[in-house]
Amino acid sequence: GQVLFSFRSTPEDGGDIFMSKLDGNSWSKPERMGSNINTKFWEGSCSLSSDGRTLYFASERPGGFGGRDIYFSRKDKDGTWGPAHNLGANINSPLNDDAPFIHPDGVTLFFSSEGWNSMGGYDIFYSNLNLEDSSWNRPVNMGYPINSPADDRYYVLSADGTRGYFSSDRKGGYGQQDLYIVTPGYRGSRPVLALTIGVVTLDEKPAKA
Repeated sequence: GQVLFSFRSTPEDGGDIFMSKLDGNSWSKPERMGSNINTKFWEGSCSLSSDGRTLYFASERPGGFGGRDIYFSRKDKDGTWGPAHNLGANINSPLNDDAPFIHPDGVTLFFSSEGWNSMGGYDIFYSNLNLEDSSWNRPVNMGYPINSPADDRYYVLSADGTRGYFSSDRKGGYGQQDLYIVTPGYRGSRPVLALTIGVVTLDEKPAKA
């Protein structure tokens, strides 16, 4: 809740990812993320892991599997973002793959793809991370009624898995891309997450931690 990502494009640039931080009640001026994230090509939607150390993002940079691919970068000890790595052929198809969202459980990745077994346009898929070898399972289509012959993208699952939110330009909306909610928000095994909430204190006073 203290980091905000935004997208900005100019005539000279395909589009870059910017980041702002919350300090008290004020947001810092958006700053373009480093050259390991942004290139002269399009970089757009992104998702940060719950520990704040891994950023998943979409890019049109060359060297991928085709169109837009999903990459990840890990934060180095000095706070900078390391080299971007392609998530590989188990996630990226020869067509466009976009809109990654890593669930707070750290192992469930949602994304949208025009490839794999899409029903038409972009469909929403999910994949699970194998902790033994850091590989991703073959994507699973979320199926109807979440997916449609239209473009279904930007899926976000609530931490407890009960609600999913996404964007779609399917028929019956108010115009162009509309926002939808689905309950329950998962297919298959429900993500398991333990969340501890509290206040860190120092000498019986709230501490910045």
